[in-house]
Amino acid sequence: MAQTMEHPWDTLNKLSIPIWFFDIEKENIYVSESLRKELGIASIVLNRQELNGLLHKEDILYINHREMIKGKEERPFYISYRLLKHGHYKWRKDIVTPFYDGDRRLIGYTGVDAPDIAHKEELDRIKKSVIELGEAFLSYNGQGFFDFLVEYLATVLEVDSVLVGELTGAEKDEVTAISMYHKGEITSGVHYQLKGTPCEKVTNIHDCCYSSEVRALFPEDPLLQEYGVESYLGKSLLNPDGDVIGILAIMDSGTQTSGPLGKALFQIFADRTANELSRMQAEKQLQLLSLYDPLTGLLTRSYLSDRIEEEISSAPNQEKNLALLLLDIDNFKLINDSWGHSKGNELLKQFARYLRQTFAPYDTIISRISSDEFVVLIKHIGSMEDIRELSDHVILSMRRPFLIGEKEFYSTVSIGAVFKPLNLPEGLGGEDLLRNVNAAMHKAKRDGKNRYAIYEERMSEQMREELHLKQSLHHALDNREFVLHYQPQVSARTSQVFGYESLIRWNHPDFGVLSPNHFISLAEETGMIIEIGEWVLQEACHQTRKWQVEASQPDLKVAVNLSAQQFVDSMLPEKVFRALEDSGLSPESLIIEITETMVLQDFDRSIETMERLRNRGIKVHLDDFGVGFSSLSYLNRLPIDAIKIDRSFVRQIGEEKHDVAIVNAIISMAKSLGLQVIAEGVEKKEHISYLKRKGCYEYQGYYFSKPVPAHLVTL
Repeated sequence: MAQTMEHPWDTLNKLSIPIWFFDIEKENIYVSESLRKELGIASIVLNRQELNGLLHKEDILYINHREMIKGKEERPFYISYRLLKHGHYKWRKDIVTPFYDGDRRLIGYTGVDAPDIAHKEELDRIKKSVIELGEAFLSYNGQGFFDFLVEYLATVLEVDSVLVGELTGAEKDEVTAISMYHKGEITSGVHYQLKGTPCEKVTNIHDCCYSSEVRALFPEDPLLQEYGVESYLGKSLLNPDGDVIGILAIMDSGTQTSGPLGKALFQIFADRTANELSRMQAEKQLQLLSLYDPLTGLLTRSYLSDRIEEEISSAPNQEKNLALLLLDIDNFKLINDSWGHSKGNELLKQFARYLRQTFAPYDTIISRISSDEFVVLIKHIGSMEDIRELSDHVILSMRRPFLIGEKEFYSTVSIGAVFKPLNLPEGLGGEDLLRNVNAAMHKAKRDGKNRYAIYEERMSEQMREELHLKQSLHHALDNREFVLHYQPQVSARTSQVFGYESLIRWNHPDFGVLSPNHFISLAEETGMIIEIGEWVLQEACHQTRKWQVEASQPDLKVAVNLSAQQFVDSMLPEKVFRALEDSGLSPESLIIEITETMVLQDFDRSIETMERLRNRGIKVHLDDFGVGFSSLSYLNRLPIDAIKIDRSFVRQIGEEKHDVAIVNAIISMAKSLGLQVIAEGVEKKEHISYLKRKGCYEYQGYYFSKPVPAHLVTL
């Protein structure tokens, strides 16, 4: 941090002697209060014009500083001039001394009445001290400056001890020595209570002087007793707000008489010390603030890594298991895009409070490491099963909405977990664990979000593959690497295919054909999902229209899945209408599939978007129903045409009574609302028989066909 020297007059003005200072840059002359009174003038600062008004007209040219310094720039010299005083010109003779800054640049002159030799000697000593102090202020900062100051002040004032102390303690009722000089030795860290010491008086009245017998006046002060202090001069150090933040004190075993030199120097040094202490405290505060996220109050990543290292080092000795959880708020970017950053920030603050409450029973460190990512370090945990239970609890409890303003917001999280030391090799540091838990979190996102994954070594290789895939994504559309596969949707009433769901695949040059689980989350991260989604919509509409014409099936329908980022796009309806227009497909032939999570992120806006689509004749289906929030209260308000039972429930028909009960409840709910029901994941004849009995007559799954490319579809 760059330091600047203060104006010389700020120093010289503190002297009690009659003195003036001429600033050659501003061409102003500054006079001390005692000199102002002696000369009978109104102001202590005179410009060149005002100065000329006081000088005799014959002396004005002579007093010009460029003329009077010729040949004498480096040494004091005398000048004689006539000055208007109380209405009459009187001769004065001053001794003038050039004044230089720390770079030996001439900045002005000081002048005192020539006969006062004692004042001249005092001034020289003060000037020397001021210059040396200024150089030290520019050369040192922090501890180095304070160490220089106490030793220098003790030498100049010829005292035994000098103390620079900072007020500490919760009530600021203690003093901690930043630097203390005593008879040739410099120490720091001396700590004592203010009560019963002269320093206590300093903090109350700002200045305190005891020329003798101070030790007898404060018998409980251990420092005075130990050092045999007889005299004490103290001054409080103030920050820019005027608050007392420390103390500067000089102490000696003999009697002190504070003359002009002592008082002036002490004031100058106190001001300098207060400036440096304020700066040091501000830097400490900034350093402390850098450890904490200003939005949530949680630790930042930089500090978290060090804390993880500490816990890893202590874990073997304390025989404790550590766990690291990384929680990522799913689709957080959509919140900022659709609600604005202020609402997004409010969600982050509420989520941070939720984490504190949820993990309060555990010994934890919680950190926000990026925009929507949070890490929880659990210092003591029993087993891997405890991590699973805790992760399940977080995911289930997130089904409760956050209240932001007057709106309810539903969100989900993807969780990565690392267990140490049972499932990790020795020698891993904090950054290694953070990389591993990040790999686990990305595995949870690839698997569909709203779930957790516990780290396994193969996940690190998967992360490297992800990086390769991210780079490839940017060229995949241009290289025509994407292809659509189609899975039929069958009606049990007619035993006919009534439509197809379009499902994207990536024919990657290195990894072969990839399903969406491998790249959709990456496309969302890179921002490519919008372009890819628009391509899917256009391609599905064109292909379906082509089938309608070739097979003479004008009622054939196609279902297109939207991504979360597509759904919050304010131009979505226009893009859908354009795809229909370009392909010639009728709106009644298009089905848009969305998920519960997408709808609940902004419920009112979601309804508006769905109504615009349905008003054109487009059908809207709610996909993966049952794995999200599945609330009848919001389902009743949604302008949708059908719900699709998630495959995870259908596959359990005949095996798990609990999941069968969920299937029954979904079908009953849909019937009560007059909604169509489609069952996904139908793989067995047993599934069809059961669903028929419960009143579900439309299916999709491997029992009929796997998703296949368009050229393999049999119409």
